[in-house]
Amino acid sequence: MKKSFILILLTIFTACTVKLMPPAQSDVDRVSAKYPGYNLNELNEGKALFEQTCKRCHRLKNPASRNEDKWTKIVPSMINKLNKKEGKVVIDDKQQESILRYIITMNSAGKSTM
Repeated sequence: MKKSFILILLTIFTACTVKLMPPAQSDVDRVSAKYPGYNLNELNEGKALFEQTCKRCHRLKNPASRNEDKWTKIVPSMINKLNKKEGKVVIDDKQQESILRYIITMNSAGKSTM
């Protein structure tokens, strides 16, 4: 009984975790008009910052869970809360833009899965 309960809890926890697909060059190509000069390294840096930063306070959200307009409001608000909570700049404007570009790029791809 105890093993079954643990297995069920583990299954539920795993099902609620967002699994982010690795960015690809096709993702960069798709947003090249929006972000001229954007490259795959920058997209991967944004993904890493997103994962490291956002999970400090809550579970990761699927980039496709909100539209671009909402993300452009949510990300600065969350970064501001984090910086205030820490009493220092944890994420600067450049890093915030990197996170936002990653989210918007992957949002338009629908590549993240739950």
